[in-house]
Amino acid sequence: MANVNQIFNKYLTWIVIGVALAAFVFDQSFVWASNYTTLFLQIIMFFMGLTLSVSDFKEVFHRPAYVAMVSLMQFIWMPFAGWALTKLFNLPPELALGVILLGCCPGGTASNVMTYLSNGDVALSVTATSISTMLAPIIMPLNISLYAGEIIEISFWPMFWSILRVVFLPVVFGVILNSLFGKKIASYYSVLPTFSSIGVLLVIAAVVSVNKETIMHSGLLIAFVTFLHNSSGYAFAWGVCKLLKVDVASTRAMQIEVGMQNSGLASSMALNAPFNAPQASMAGAIYSIMHNVTGSLFASYCRYKDTKSAEATPVAVESPVTEA
Repeated sequence: MANVNQIFNKYLTWIVIGVALAAFVFDQSFVWASNYTTLFLQIIMFFMGLTLSVSDFKEVFHRPAYVAMVSLMQFIWMPFAGWALTKLFNLPPELALGVILLGCCPGGTASNVMTYLSNGDVALSVTATSISTMLAPIIMPLNISLYAGEIIEISFWPMFWSILRVVFLPVVFGVILNSLFGKKIASYYSVLPTFSSIGVLLVIAAVVSVNKETIMHSGLLIAFVTFLHNSSGYAFAWGVCKLLKVDVASTRAMQIEVGMQNSGLASSMALNAPFNAPQASMAGAIYSIMHNVTGSLFASYCRYKDTKSAEATPVAVESPVTEA
C-alpha cells in the first residue's frame, strides 16, 4: 500500500488528467458515480478529520493573525474574484453558478501536500484548511447568497445543514476518532491521503461524465476562467503577504491555501440539492485538474528557488587553529 501511496503523491496531476480523459471518452461507464458524490465527499472529509488532532488547532493560538489572514482572503477575495470573472466573461447562469460556488468554498486538502512540496509552512496550512472548513457552514451560504442570489434563490438554513452534514460533521467525527484511537490507527495515516484522492477522482469522473456535451462546447472557456481564478488567489495572497512582510514559508502556505479551493465540495454541491445543476459542477472538476497542475508548477519553482539560494549562500570555512 505504501508503494501505491507514493505513486499517488508523485503522479497525482497525471492521474487526475487521465481519469478526466477516461470519463470523457467512456462517459457511460462513470455516470453511476454522479449518484454518490455526496457520499464520496463525506468520506474525503472524514479521512481529513482522521489525520487531525486537537493539538493541530493550537496553531490558531500561536499565530492567530496568520490563520485569520488566510480565512479572510479565502472567504473575501476568492468569492469576489469568482463573481467578477463570471461578469467579465459574461458566463451563462449555470456556468456562472459553478464558478461562484467554487469561489465560496473553503481550502482543499491538497493544499497541505502542495505546501509541503513547496517547502512552505505545513503547520499553518493544516490549521488554515481545518479552520476554513469549520467556518464553511456559516460563511459559504452567506457568500453564495450575496454573489449567486441573482442566479438562483438561496435559502440559508437548508444550505447550512447541507454543508454541515457533508463537510463539518465528517471532519468532527474523524477528529474524535483520532483523539480516542489515535495510536491504533496511526499506521494508516500515510495512506489516508490516497483514499481521499480516490474519492476526489470519483467526483471528477462523475462530473465529467455527465457534462460531456457542455465540456465540448464550453470546456476551454471554463478552463481559462478557473485558471485565472486559481492564479488570482496566489497573486492576491502574495501581494498581501509582501505588504505585511510575512516570512517566505508562511507566504507560500498562504498562497497555496487561498489559491486551492475545495473543488470536490463545489462539484458535489452543484450536482445535488438545493442546486441540482450538472453544468455548474463542471467548474469544480476542471479546477481540480487546474489547481493540481499550477500547484505542482508552483512547488517546483519554490524548490528550484530554494536550491539556487542555497547554492549562492557562501559556506563559512573555519581557519585552522595554530598552537603557539
